[in-house]
Order: sequence, then C-alpha cells, then structure tokens
Amino acid sequence: MSDPLSRDEHAAMTRYVATIRRQLQEVFELFSTRYGSRSTVAEVAGRALVCTTLLEHEMLLLEQSPTEPEKVEREDLNRSAIVGTANRGE
Repeated sequence: MSDPLSRDEHAAMTRYVATIRRQLQEVFELFSTRYGSRSTVAEVAGRALVCTTLLEHEMLLLEQSPTEPEKVEREDLNRSAIVGTANRGE
C-alpha cells in the first residue's frame, strides 16, 4: 500500500460503509418482501449487501491489523514458492 488512509479517513470510511450496509439491508428486505426472496432484484440486492458486508469486515480487520495485509501475503507467497522449489530439488 503506497498511501494508506489516515486514522480519521479510515474511521470516516468505515462509518460510511456501515451506513451503506444498513441501507442495503433495508433495500434487500423491501425487495424480498415485495418481489419475493427468489426474485432477480432481491438476489442482486442480496449480493450487493454481501459485498458491502465483506468490505465493512475488511475495513475492521485493517483497523485491528498492525501490519499491511497485502505485504504479509506477498511475503508468505514468496516464501512458499521458495520452499516449494527447495522441496522439489530444483
């Protein structure tokens, strides 16, 4: 990450995403009630709700994480690639 959010920006974005999630929950419930839970419009609203919930969860994880998750993930991948090569005898 080259320019992570400041603490204030992160807090503001987390609140913003939480608000969007609550609104999408209401939209999903309305569409499910009016069109049926298996309707296309309710399913799309449900997917939007799931995506927003995942984004909110990721924002909370970033808030709790002292390290940058992407860098740790890349380092782990590099190590496993090296170990994998060493194990194959190449």
